[in-house]
Amino acid sequence: MSTRPLLGRFKRIGMLALAAALGLTTALPARADQPSEGVEQAPFKNPDGSFCVVHLVKKTEPKLSTKPVCYDTATEALKDASGGAITDVPADGKGLGSPEFVAKIKAHNDSVARIRATGARADYIIGAVFQLEWYEGESLFISGPTTCPVGDVYYDTDFTGTWWDNRTSSAQSYYQCYGLLWQFTFSGQYYHVQGSTPLLGDFDNRTSSVEFY
Repeated sequence: MSTRPLLGRFKRIGMLALAAALGLTTALPARADQPSEGVEQAPFKNPDGSFCVVHLVKKTEPKLSTKPVCYDTATEALKDASGGAITDVPADGKGLGSPEFVAKIKAHNDSVARIRATGARADYIIGAVFQLEWYEGESLFISGPTTCPVGDVYYDTDFTGTWWDNRTSSAQSYYQCYGLLWQFTFSGQYYHVQGSTPLLGDFDNRTSSVEFY
């Protein structure tokens, strides 16, 4: 099992940024089974549930991703994403992505170590993607056992083959995390996410995988 040192990871991100600045980011040929990019495909409601969660794990190999678990209510989804710590989110998800909600996520992440010290379970929530602009529509929250990775640890999730493939129109990263929305499975063009990103411009409905660092 190969590892990738912290320096190599930053070097890769730096090279990506340089490529973007020089207009060198490449687009790979579309997969035959891939939905059309930039145009959301039916069904417009996730049949598995409107509020989803991906639990990321620390790993030393990339591209070993878990698939989303979805719920009918935001209450259930955020309870799952936080490890049971957040239980007061409205069932209809109203206000997800708002400054007040982001403050709630920050307060939760700040308290994870204290919660764990009592023997209770708690996970960090490090990011979210949303079906529509300005954090509306279906949502998917991404959690992990630590904040963003260090050294030879990867945090990523692949949407290929799930309802979420090519359905992201806004995104957020939390707790000093940075996100890369990838056009394909950790390849092709990418969009950098830092904090609240209500609009993705030309990258609308083009995300097939997500990486955090």
